[in-house]
Amino acid sequence: MEPGRGRAAAGTERLRYEIARAARAGAAEAAAPGLLRLRTGPAGRGHRHAASRKHSRVRVAVIGGGVIGLCAAHYLESRGAEVVLVERDEVGGGCSKGNGGWVCPSISRPLPAPGLTLTSLRWMLRSDSPLYIKPSAMPRLLGWLWAFRRHCNAESYRAGVAALAALNAATDRLYRGLAKDGMAFERAESGTILAYDDERELRQTEALLARLGEERVGPVDVLDRDALAQAEPDLGGGLIGLRVRGDTHVRPESLCAELAASLEACGVEIRTGERVLGFTGKGDRVRAAIAWAAPSGDAAHGRPVRIDADTFVLAAGAETPALAEPLGGELPVQAGKGYSITVRNARVGLSQPLHVTPARIGFTPFRGAVRTIGTMEFSGLNLRLDRRRIAILERAARRYLPGALEGTERVDWVGMRPVTPDGLPAIGRLPGLPNVYVATGHQMLGVTLAPSTGHALAQLMLDGGSDIDLVPFDPARFA
Repeated sequence: MEPGRGRAAAGTERLRYEIARAARAGAAEAAAPGLLRLRTGPAGRGHRHAASRKHSRVRVAVIGGGVIGLCAAHYLESRGAEVVLVERDEVGGGCSKGNGGWVCPSISRPLPAPGLTLTSLRWMLRSDSPLYIKPSAMPRLLGWLWAFRRHCNAESYRAGVAALAALNAATDRLYRGLAKDGMAFERAESGTILAYDDERELRQTEALLARLGEERVGPVDVLDRDALAQAEPDLGGGLIGLRVRGDTHVRPESLCAELAASLEACGVEIRTGERVLGFTGKGDRVRAAIAWAAPSGDAAHGRPVRIDADTFVLAAGAETPALAEPLGGELPVQAGKGYSITVRNARVGLSQPLHVTPARIGFTPFRGAVRTIGTMEFSGLNLRLDRRRIAILERAARRYLPGALEGTERVDWVGMRPVTPDGLPAIGRLPGLPNVYVATGHQMLGVTLAPSTGHALAQLMLDGGSDIDLVPFDPARFA
């Protein structure tokens, strides 16, 4: 026996006993077979924010405290639900923390695109490629990759672009509404520049934006080399570009903090450091989530807790499938790891978010900082920071915007983006369970789509339907 294996097994048995006891506590019904599932792993801080119950109608437990879960909780509460938000670590501390913060309907497109071939899939096995598949993860990814490949056609891509455009139709209005509600998150209406070294690719994007219409993406300006150099003097590479004036950007950390503060002010219970391990139920309805609460992140000294609710929302990003699987739900969501470098007081002038298409990276200016973002890595559920991926960002930054790496403080980051094989999020009811809903699979568009997702989901759950067409995002398409 390996050292420590016996203690680990004993600890697992103790956890199983404690969780089963928590599932039975305070309930007349027994745990339904198959609804209780043990999952072990690190937990967060184990701190529960004080809050009073404001509503006595439907009680909704939102599992996941990233930008999607926070927005779902916000719109559910605003429509009269009593909400409890459960987060395994800290609110806004996962994939929402270090991303670019772009609110860009103009680049809201499915990840699987026409032209992806088996040859390019083999190219993705190179660790220095912008889209990287770790060879050791290939056996687990083969089925998902085959489904992904099937959606790399013009028809699926056009349908996906149209569906995302419809979901994005209310994005600007909803973000303005959050600000009017008193949330003072960092937000700038500066537009976005999409930079190219290939005029043909620029014209293709220009045509796509024209089909979406100015009412959805705002005015679009074509920038030749001189115009782009004038707009962004520090940008190198002799590029041409498109300026999409309707795009905006936010600082995701401040957005999540303001959403959480607003929820608390409205009486929403926010429970951090509680990792949901399973559920109990009766018949076809889930009655409670069972979580492991670990003070100060010490899982060995945690305790099981039971979270009762009438309805549940699974919004845990790339980990949502692990929550849905014991409930019989199939969600083919993979973790696409993204990387960023944030430099405080960067020695570069940047007036708006910038996407450098040849390098597949982006830059975002924040107050007092610049963030370099990019790459996609499929290597399973993990937060290991691969320095080779950071090196890709460094090389591209040095070529196109070197001052972005020069400043007073630097933070390298990695996060797991939830990606579906068709490139569209899963928003709606989990098949077979009338009181469980999911909101995940937003790939690189979580910040862009969070308010519209939360708004539409709240309407669906509380009113029975939404003014946004959610059929393309129905989780039942994977059943």
